[in-house]
Amino acid sequence: MSDKSPTWTINYIPSEGGRYTGILEVEPRGLRFESLYESSNATVVKAIFLDVTTFAAAGGHSVYRYSNEETATVDLPAAEIAAVIAAKKGVMKRTIVTMTNGEEFVFDYGMLSVKKLVSAIEAITVT
Repeated sequence: MSDKSPTWTINYIPSEGGRYTGILEVEPRGLRFESLYESSNATVVKAIFLDVTTFAAAGGHSVYRYSNEETATVDLPAAEIAAVIAAKKGVMKRTIVTMTNGEEFVFDYGMLSVKKLVSAIEAITVT
């Protein structure tokens, strides 16, 4: 991760369930989330970050999620981000990133504002 790009310590909430706490970096090329630790059920981890070849073969689009034995990574290219919105679930504030293929990625920032994060993502998706 770069020293110059803005970063957030945030939770990634996969649609399949679970919660990853990690660092989200917004770079000109896109978003990169690297888990620091998995903060839900370890069984969910293996189900969410499936074999990359299986994921890529099912549609041929970019692989956004991958893992090894130590970390899980979400890599979202700026060119494939279709939309970004701020949302609330109860008192929890979230950033929802929608890719051009319709897949959504939810980043939960707890009770902290997501305005700067949404602005940073919007800045890299403007052509």
